[in-house]
Amino acid sequence: MLKAGLRAFSILGLTVLIVIGFASQVFAQAGPFGPIHVTANRRAYTGPGCPIDILYTATINFVWPHAGGFVFNYHWERSDGAKTPVQMIRPQPNQRAMTLREPWRLGAPGQRYSASVTLFVNSGNTHLSESSPVVLVTCG
Repeated sequence: MLKAGLRAFSILGLTVLIVIGFASQVFAQAGPFGPIHVTANRRAYTGPGCPIDILYTATINFVWPHAGGFVFNYHWERSDGAKTPVQMIRPQPNQRAMTLREPWRLGAPGQRYSASVTLFVNSGNTHLSESSPVVLVTCG
Protein backbone atom coordinates (compact mmCIF):
# COMPACT_ATOMS: atom_id res chain seq x y z
CA MET A 1 0.00 0.00 0.00
CA LEU A 2 2.81 2.38 0.91
CA LYS A 3 4.68 1.51 -2.31
CA ALA A 4 1.58 2.28 -4.43
CA GLY A 5 1.13 5.61 -2.66
CA LEU A 6 4.77 6.58 -3.22
CA ARG A 7 4.56 5.56 -6.88
CA ALA A 8 1.43 7.71 -7.40
CA PHE A 9 3.11 10.61 -5.61
CA SER A 10 6.25 10.26 -7.80
CA ILE A 11 4.22 10.18 -11.01
CA LEU A 12 2.24 13.23 -9.90
CA GLY A 13 5.44 15.06 -8.95
CA LEU A 14 7.06 14.22 -12.28
CA THR A 15 3.96 15.40 -14.16
CA VAL A 16 3.98 18.71 -12.28
CA LEU A 17 7.68 19.23 -13.07
CA ILE A 18 7.10 18.55 -16.78
CA VAL A 19 4.17 21.01 -16.90
CA ILE A 20 6.21 23.69 -15.11
CA GLY A 21 9.11 23.09 -17.50
CA PHE A 22 6.91 23.54 -20.58
CA ALA A 23 5.22 26.61 -19.10
CA SER A 24 8.55 28.25 -18.28
CA GLN A 25 9.75 27.63 -21.85
CA VAL A 26 6.62 29.30 -23.24
CA PHE A 27 7.11 32.34 -21.00
CA ALA A 28 10.86 32.44 -21.73
CA GLN A 29 10.15 32.54 -25.47
CA ALA A 30 7.99 35.64 -25.04
CA GLY A 31 10.75 37.26 -22.96
CA PRO A 32 9.58 40.59 -21.62
CA PHE A 33 6.58 40.75 -23.96
CA GLY A 34 2.98 39.87 -23.34
CA PRO A 35 0.45 39.86 -26.15
CA ILE A 36 1.05 42.08 -29.18
CA HIS A 37 -1.99 43.19 -31.17
CA VAL A 38 -2.05 45.10 -34.49
CA THR A 39 -5.19 46.74 -35.92
CA ALA A 40 -6.12 49.00 -38.84
CA ASN A 41 -8.43 52.01 -38.77
CA ARG A 42 -10.54 50.54 -41.61
CA ARG A 43 -11.34 47.16 -43.14
CA ALA A 44 -11.88 48.31 -46.71
CA TYR A 45 -12.22 51.34 -48.95
CA THR A 46 -13.98 51.61 -52.30
CA GLY A 47 -14.28 54.96 -54.03
CA PRO A 48 -12.71 57.74 -56.06
CA GLY A 49 -10.84 59.48 -53.22
CA CYS A 50 -7.45 57.83 -53.73
CA PRO A 51 -4.85 57.91 -52.40
CA ILE A 52 -6.27 57.06 -48.98
CA ASP A 53 -4.71 56.94 -45.53
CA ILE A 54 -4.61 53.79 -43.44
CA LEU A 55 -3.44 53.98 -39.85
CA TYR A 56 -2.11 50.76 -38.29
CA THR A 57 -1.90 50.69 -34.51
CA ALA A 58 -0.01 48.16 -32.40
CA THR A 59 -0.31 47.57 -28.69
CA ILE A 60 2.69 45.87 -27.09
CA ASN A 61 2.10 44.53 -23.59
CA PHE A 62 4.98 43.75 -21.24
CA VAL A 63 4.95 40.60 -19.09
CA TRP A 64 6.30 42.07 -15.89
CA PRO A 65 6.79 45.48 -14.36
CA HIS A 66 10.47 46.23 -14.85
CA ALA A 67 12.83 48.46 -12.92
CA GLY A 68 14.56 49.86 -16.02
CA GLY A 69 17.37 48.72 -18.25
CA PHE A 70 14.93 46.90 -20.53
CA VAL A 71 15.50 47.79 -24.19
CA PHE A 72 13.83 46.51 -27.34
CA ASN A 73 13.73 47.40 -31.01
CA TYR A 74 10.99 47.23 -33.60
CA HIS A 75 10.29 47.85 -37.25
CA TRP A 76 7.28 47.59 -39.57
CA GLU A 77 7.15 45.71 -42.87
CA ARG A 78 4.40 46.51 -45.36
CA SER A 79 2.78 44.00 -47.69
CA ASP A 80 4.39 45.82 -50.65
CA GLY A 81 7.83 44.97 -49.21
CA ALA A 82 8.73 48.39 -47.78
CA LYS A 83 10.36 48.41 -44.32
CA THR A 84 10.69 51.19 -41.77
CA PRO A 85 14.00 51.90 -40.04
CA VAL A 86 14.64 49.99 -36.81
CA GLN A 87 13.65 52.00 -33.74
CA MET A 88 15.19 51.42 -30.29
CA ILE A 89 12.90 51.84 -27.27
CA ARG A 90 13.60 51.92 -23.54
CA PRO A 91 10.25 51.70 -21.73
CA GLN A 92 9.76 53.69 -18.55
CA PRO A 93 10.21 51.78 -15.28
CA ASN A 94 7.09 49.72 -14.51
CA GLN A 95 5.48 50.57 -17.88
CA ARG A 96 3.06 47.76 -18.75
CA ALA A 97 2.16 48.58 -22.36
CA MET A 98 3.10 50.75 -25.32
CA THR A 99 1.19 51.89 -28.41
CA LEU A 100 2.89 52.31 -31.79
CA ARG A 101 1.36 53.76 -34.97
CA GLU A 102 2.28 53.34 -38.62
CA PRO A 103 0.49 55.41 -41.31
CA TRP A 104 0.32 54.28 -44.95
CA ARG A 105 -0.99 56.45 -47.79
CA LEU A 106 -1.73 54.45 -50.92
CA GLY A 107 -3.93 54.17 -53.96
CA ALA A 108 -4.21 55.30 -57.55
CA PRO A 109 -7.28 55.57 -59.80
CA GLY A 110 -8.35 52.20 -61.25
CA GLN A 111 -6.13 50.16 -58.88
CA ARG A 112 -6.91 47.51 -56.24
CA TYR A 113 -4.77 46.74 -53.20
CA SER A 114 -4.64 44.28 -50.31
CA ALA A 115 -2.66 46.23 -47.74
CA SER A 116 -1.30 44.92 -44.45
CA VAL A 117 1.68 45.43 -42.18
CA THR A 118 3.69 43.22 -39.85
CA LEU A 119 5.33 44.51 -36.68
CA PHE A 120 8.64 42.89 -35.70
CA VAL A 121 9.70 43.24 -32.04
CA ASN A 122 13.08 42.10 -30.69
CA SER A 123 14.79 42.04 -27.31
CA GLY A 124 17.75 39.80 -26.53
CA ASN A 125 16.90 36.31 -27.76
CA THR A 126 13.19 37.16 -28.14
CA HIS A 127 11.99 37.82 -31.69
CA LEU A 128 8.25 38.28 -32.18
CA SER A 129 6.05 39.42 -35.05
CA GLU A 130 2.37 40.23 -35.40
CA SER A 131 0.48 41.01 -38.60
CA SER A 132 -2.42 43.37 -39.10
CA PRO A 133 -5.72 42.53 -40.75
CA VAL A 134 -5.72 43.04 -44.53
CA VAL A 135 -7.34 46.26 -45.76
CA LEU A 136 -8.94 45.93 -49.20
CA VAL A 137 -8.64 49.13 -51.23
CA THR A 138 -10.44 49.66 -54.57
CA CYS A 139 -9.82 53.03 -56.19
CA GLY A 140 -12.36 54.32 -58.73
